[in-house]
Amino acid sequence: MEARVGALSHNSFVRYLFAIATVASTFALRLWHKRANDETKEITRRKRAQEALQVRTDIEQMKRIEQELKDANAFLDAVIENIPLTVFIKESRSLRFVWFNRAGEDLLGWPRQTFIGKTVSDLWPRAQAEFFIEKDRETLNSGKVVDIPEEPVETRHQGIRFVHTKKVPICNAAGHAIYLLGISEDITERRRIEQERQFLAEASVALSASLDYEQTLATVAQLVVRDFADWCIVDIMEEQDNLLRLKVASANPANAALCARLEHVPVDRNRPYLVRAAIEKRQPLLLEHVTSEYLESVAHSTEHLEALRSISPTSIMAVPLLMREQLLGTIAFVSSTSSRLYGPGDLRLALALADRAAVAIENARLYRASVHATQLRDQLLGVVAHDLRNPLTAILLHAAELTRRGSDPERRSQMRSEAIHSAAMRMNRLIQDLLDVAVMESGRLTIEPARVSARELIVAAVDMQRALASSSSLELRIDVDRDVPDAWGDRDRLLQVFENLIGNAIKFTKAGGCITVGAASRNHEVIFRVADTGSGIAPENLPRVFDRFWQATRTGGQGAGLGLPITKGIIEAHGGRIWVESAPDRGTIFSFTIPDATPEQGQPSKPGGSSLLEGYRAA
Repeated sequence: MEARVGALSHNSFVRYLFAIATVASTFALRLWHKRANDETKEITRRKRAQEALQVRTDIEQMKRIEQELKDANAFLDAVIENIPLTVFIKESRSLRFVWFNRAGEDLLGWPRQTFIGKTVSDLWPRAQAEFFIEKDRETLNSGKVVDIPEEPVETRHQGIRFVHTKKVPICNAAGHAIYLLGISEDITERRRIEQERQFLAEASVALSASLDYEQTLATVAQLVVRDFADWCIVDIMEEQDNLLRLKVASANPANAALCARLEHVPVDRNRPYLVRAAIEKRQPLLLEHVTSEYLESVAHSTEHLEALRSISPTSIMAVPLLMREQLLGTIAFVSSTSSRLYGPGDLRLALALADRAAVAIENARLYRASVHATQLRDQLLGVVAHDLRNPLTAILLHAAELTRRGSDPERRSQMRSEAIHSAAMRMNRLIQDLLDVAVMESGRLTIEPARVSARELIVAAVDMQRALASSSSLELRIDVDRDVPDAWGDRDRLLQVFENLIGNAIKFTKAGGCITVGAASRNHEVIFRVADTGSGIAPENLPRVFDRFWQATRTGGQGAGLGLPITKGIIEAHGGRIWVESAPDRGTIFSFTIPDATPEQGQPSKPGGSSLLEGYRAA
């Protein structure tokens, strides 16, 4: 019994222990599950928290990127909007505008909304639109940038403007053009300046081509109607303030008869006329818009009014031709088309042309006056030579008679005859000097050669010109080789040569420049040279330097163009030669040769006081 009870108790204890173990294990398992579940929840919570944080971070990053993109786009838009070039974008298939910047609005005169969604055919005339489309297709088909150096564009308020355009294809990742980018620069002003420079250059050439200013002004009028006007009217002021209608030119050759009619209309300065303001006030006239009332106010008669109306003037400008405040005439520019309305820029061109024309007229008139004066002087020289030689001959004959009677009692008479003879020789020398001046202008010179020290000759020539060079802020240098021999030449004539060459160098060398006078020996000749750092001579003008009456246009009409021809004549009379080496902005070197003096040819000549040279300096 006890054993059974003991056994039962043992089994109960075991079951109890098992139950406890089971409960413990269950509790432990539940505890582990709970802990595992808690850990899983914690992990899930943390994961969700991390995911939420990541999402929040991603969102913030996306927002930051979006803002940066917006800022970048806004910056790019601001840059393109403020670029002083027209920038536009077109869709590649339809060629409709999808974008247009502010500079394009300013150039064309319409708001950008006018362009967006439209093609060039909707906005411009057919011919112009077809040109734009042709270049667009060329760009898209070639896939390359197309450069259009100059193309006209019709604008809303500024008439025809000229632009330099580059068109660029915008391609996708596959390399297909989806847009067309255009960038245009307004070159109208630059083009105008280039045309004006070219025009003024051609006008200057025409004005300097001849001393017949009537013909040259007629040529300039043709240049005006070729480039800047439909009509050009040139009036010239003659003696006693009479106004002569010199030329009326038209851009259309069919208007020749009308030009002739207008040329023969007399200008009555006591009544209103087309360019009266330019004549009477000596001020430029600019009429941007010409009205019918203005034409009626300046017409002299019904026929004259009909002639004025037939040229259909829409805009007029007239400028006076002035030289030292003296009125020489006027040039009028007349436009007959609404697309050409004159403004301040055009007036500047007209004034520049007027300045050149006035110089040409003044030079031609001075030349005519100089020719007339030369003719009078030559006549005077002939009279002087003729009228003085006759009494001079008588004086010489009587002096010879007195000499032949020369006995001791007549000693005083012989002295008197010698004085008469000496005076007569001086008179003869004076006449010869005057005639030599005329001979120099004809290219025939006479010389009296003697042994001349090259160094002393150059020193004397430089001393003669030093004051003039100093007044022009120029340096005069002497560069003579030590072994230069004496030359065989006429000292006074050679000084005259140096006076011409050094004077020219001073004239064409800017302040601060240098003029070098030198000499060297070669092949039994003395080579003299005058070198300057001046403006130089254009290659096309070098062959004309020694031509009679030719002169560089930049001399401003000073001199008659005889100095260098006379210099050449003097050198050639010595048996020498003269040449020039020059290039624009690189200075000029005049060189000439004079034969060496042989040992048998006497001593160096002394500085003289020839009436020829003194007279030449005074002139």
